[in-house]
Amino acid sequence: MHPSDRELLIAWSLLPFLSPARTRLLLEYFDPPSKALDASPAVLEGLLSVTRDQASAVKHPLTLDVLDRVRALSSSVIVLGDPAYPRLLAEIVDPPLAIHFRGDAALLDAPCVAIVGSRRASPYAINVARFLSRQLVSAGLTIVSGLARGVDAAAHSSALESGGRTIAVLGTGIDIVYPRSNAALFREIGASGLLLTEFAPATPPLPENFPVRNRVISGLCAGTVIVEATGRSGSLITARMAAEQGREVFAVPGSIFAAGSEGTHRLIQYGAKLVHDATDILDELPGDLRLPASTPPVPPAPELRQVLEALSADDGTHVDSLSSTLRRTTGEVAEALLQLELGGWVRAVPGGRYVRTK
Repeated sequence: MHPSDRELLIAWSLLPFLSPARTRLLLEYFDPPSKALDASPAVLEGLLSVTRDQASAVKHPLTLDVLDRVRALSSSVIVLGDPAYPRLLAEIVDPPLAIHFRGDAALLDAPCVAIVGSRRASPYAINVARFLSRQLVSAGLTIVSGLARGVDAAAHSSALESGGRTIAVLGTGIDIVYPRSNAALFREIGASGLLLTEFAPATPPLPENFPVRNRVISGLCAGTVIVEATGRSGSLITARMAAEQGREVFAVPGSIFAAGSEGTHRLIQYGAKLVHDATDILDELPGDLRLPASTPPVPPAPELRQVLEALSADDGTHVDSLSSTLRRTTGEVAEALLQLELGGWVRAVPGGRYVRTK
């Protein structure tokens, strides 16, 4: 007796050698997928360019041990063809056979925008990611990113802090936290947002997984925003995949002297839309999305304004440098910075430095 197509797709998704290109061939050649179980090993071997043992694993994927594992995973997996499978993701050339999730799967129905960028992000890039994430969430969008250090983590955390929704697409198994420095954020997204991966549980963070993962980030979304990227950044792979999927690509400009601006400036040259604020993104997306009306921020007290005006939104300034520039004691400057931080005017960055947020 043939297994159900749902069990079959989950079992196939657990085979690490079945790349997106090979699963695409399977789905194109066999309709319904279970017809592959009637094919000869030689046909599967030739079609998929795999070994005889691998072809046998495709033809006989549900051994007793695997069937038990498939049934244990069934309630935390969405397979291609399920009503809950994300509509936009199903439209790409090589959608995952199955996606493992933890958290609120209803977020897959929400309109999404991806924000990705450098892992070694500058204070400017972190500021931009947080600013855009906060604005886009206020317009009703869900923020999608890859849970990496830097821009990804800033976009996720800002969405949650703003009371919004976020989806983290992993390059590991659903039970693997990577990087470890984002363990708290991983738990928070699992509780208040959605963790998502096409990789089987216990899959480690192999380098080849992340370019594969990137097509899912862009595939879930109507548009992808690149905040900061060097000329060889993995974020450019996400941008290319978004363009190939027929989705909008946006890029944030930066300083011409910064290495992290090279990739985003090249994207703008090649046709990505330059982003100054979230309105530039919303104007290109379906659904007539708009930022809510906002009241002007209350200006800081006069005694704080001098400290605020000495700060940059691009690069962090150390407390000691501010003290020297303003000819005020370190204690006075630190107290002013605390008041400005509580008011949301500045944000601390590593190394005892501060940047403006408004």
